[in-house]
Amino acid sequence: MRKAESLLRHTLAALLLSALAASAGEVRTEEQVPLDPEGKVQEVTPALRTRLGLFPEIEQFQNARLFLGEDQTYVLEIAWQRQGRRWRERQLLSPAAVDSLRLDLRRRLALPPVGLQFDQSGRGELLLDQVLLSLFAYGPAVPTLLDLDGRPALASYMLTTATGFYLPYRLTRQRAVTPAHRQLAQFGGTRGIAYGLLLADLAAEKERSSRSDGATVLGSAILGSALGFKAVDWRRSSHGQAELWAVMGDFGLLGGLGLSYVTGLYDDNRARRLGDGLTLLSSGAGLYAGDWLAQHRDYTRGDAYVLRAGGFLGALAALPLVNLTGTESKRAHVGGAMAGMAIGTGINDRLLQKQDFSFGQGLIISGGELAGTLLGLGLTYLADTDGHFDDLAYFSSAALGGLGGFTLTFRAFSE
Repeated sequence: MRKAESLLRHTLAALLLSALAASAGEVRTEEQVPLDPEGKVQEVTPALRTRLGLFPEIEQFQNARLFLGEDQTYVLEIAWQRQGRRWRERQLLSPAAVDSLRLDLRRRLALPPVGLQFDQSGRGELLLDQVLLSLFAYGPAVPTLLDLDGRPALASYMLTTATGFYLPYRLTRQRAVTPAHRQLAQFGGTRGIAYGLLLADLAAEKERSSRSDGATVLGSAILGSALGFKAVDWRRSSHGQAELWAVMGDFGLLGGLGLSYVTGLYDDNRARRLGDGLTLLSSGAGLYAGDWLAQHRDYTRGDAYVLRAGGFLGALAALPLVNLTGTESKRAHVGGAMAGMAIGTGINDRLLQKQDFSFGQGLIISGGELAGTLLGLGLTYLADTDGHFDDLAYFSSAALGGLGGFTLTFRAFSE
């Protein structure tokens, strides 16, 4: 009898727990599945959403993912931010709706990026950049390469400069030239010269001639411009993403040069080639970091300018900290500035995740930082009438002034 009562109580308890679990809500297990038919797109990031023109009605979009439940029902989850809080929407989709979504995504991936369909708004600036490169790079390089002098050298300079306008003009007549194309073509043409000279120095086993340097400058500038232009098509970059590539590429180049100087590689002629290799490796790392950020962040061109300003501010702020250690070593100051630049860039990337600055606002914030730095230095110089202030006083005033100018202008335009 007691066993029967005990069994009855356990059965009732189990039924009660089952009822409570049912009332608390059904547990649902889901698997994340690709959004495209080929299975390559697991998530729509802000960068991909911008390039494909998806979900235009959602502001501060973060991501979109597709899930498949154990009951074979699909759920599309879209996440965004509003007023500093994270929101998400989950839509139940039928298999037919998912097929339609995937086909639409495949079609969008096959098309040129939104805004790139024969948009030539960047063509004029691109042609101007190429003329400037012709005046200061292509034009001087050709007479040097051909070993010309006098009238032949001047004639070749003028003909090369004219070609620097006409050839890009002809090549871009029937194709899209967006501001992003112009941005990365300019970056590739100018920084390509530095990369080319570093590569030539790395490969040279003896002293280079002026003719070989002329060939390097001409070839690297042309190749850099072409690769920068095509990179926009390959990566489907917006203007902000292209500017971000340029900023991070510059940081990588400066970081490599700084590391080579700190480690003394450029002091020894035998180790100079190691310095060249380190600088090129750091430049490549900077470009890779720029590409990664471009794919995972929704950067505007103004945001990229603010990121550059934040990196320089970090380098400036590190100088008085190095001075506090009592060292007068230039290597220590350069190393501290490089570390400060990396920290400042990381902090500003976090700050910019909730911002969308316009190009004008980015310029103003950069100008505010510069003005604050000059104000701090100017006031310190006026107070230092007897010339008793040391480097610590000037570095500190510059850093505080730059921080003040950056903070005031950043807050003025912050959302």
